[in-house]
Amino acid sequence: MRKHHNKLFFGKYSYKAIFKIPGTNMLYPTTQAHLSTIIELTEGNKKANQNLSKISKFILAHRDEIKFRIQHLNSIFYGPKELILKLIDQFWQYWVGVTTTDPNNTDMLDQDTVLCSRLPLGKYQYQVHVQKKMPYNITKQQKELLNQYLTQNKDNAIVTTKNLGQWLSGKGAIHYDFNGYFYVIDQKALTPIYMISNHIIDRVVQFRKV
Repeated sequence: MRKHHNKLFFGKYSYKAIFKIPGTNMLYPTTQAHLSTIIELTEGNKKANQNLSKISKFILAHRDEIKFRIQHLNSIFYGPKELILKLIDQFWQYWVGVTTTDPNNTDMLDQDTVLCSRLPLGKYQYQVHVQKKMPYNITKQQKELLNQYLTQNKDNAIVTTKNLGQWLSGKGAIHYDFNGYFYVIDQKALTPIYMISNHIIDRVVQFRKV
């Protein structure tokens, strides 16, 4: 099974492969010391799961080039094409599937860019994530200006997260895990946000229609 993904995994990896290899939960935590111990215990032991030694060696040899996760019964690898193909070859019988970034669009991507066939809500190019400490770092006047800007004209911007919208309007308190985001139509529409305060924006994700 192979399918395309519209952004790089973790902002850097182009391939994701899933395997169902028995016993991989024993690899956790995937520290160098623990994986080295797994190798020592399994190598030469005919009763041991030799796949654990093979995976441990692979992770240790390529730790800087891949990301590895254990999720329920799945072993998930993120990395470049060459290493993912090598994994599939070694563990073919356990391979479930692979997801790839569309190779025709890889040069357009980074960790803050998402490719899509339709823009969010049909028109917004930017998703703006707010700083978690924003409520403590902006004044009441700045809060009112931000709320006015984000709600007065939906052609420019819109708030879609409930907690953020309620706090801006004064109808809700600061949530213990305060976060949220809003959408703006284009890069020009970002400018007023920065003018209100430098303590509002944490991260900006751009959506590019392809």
